[in-house]
Amino acid sequence: MAQSFDSGTEAKSNDAKVASLLSDLDRTVGQLDCDILAEEKRTLVSDRNDVKYPPLARSLRIRRDNLRATIAMLELNAGGPAIRAAA
Repeated sequence: MAQSFDSGTEAKSNDAKVASLLSDLDRTVGQLDCDILAEEKRTLVSDRNDVKYPPLARSLRIRRDNLRATIAMLELNAGGPAIRAAA
């Protein structure tokens, strides 16, 4: 016996999950921005080309940039920024 799935409900559920994930990733990016600024302020070095630039801030920047790329790919694959309206 074949099961019947309501594809409209399933799509809405997936859209809501992606929107929730995007929201969480945005929040994480914001937190990383704050952490980067705090580390730069603590060390008094904000020039990324300076040899004294804090390694923690450098690694946080890489992580933040990777999350931004992930967000962009999710938005592209999920139908653009309109997906956020599903949440």
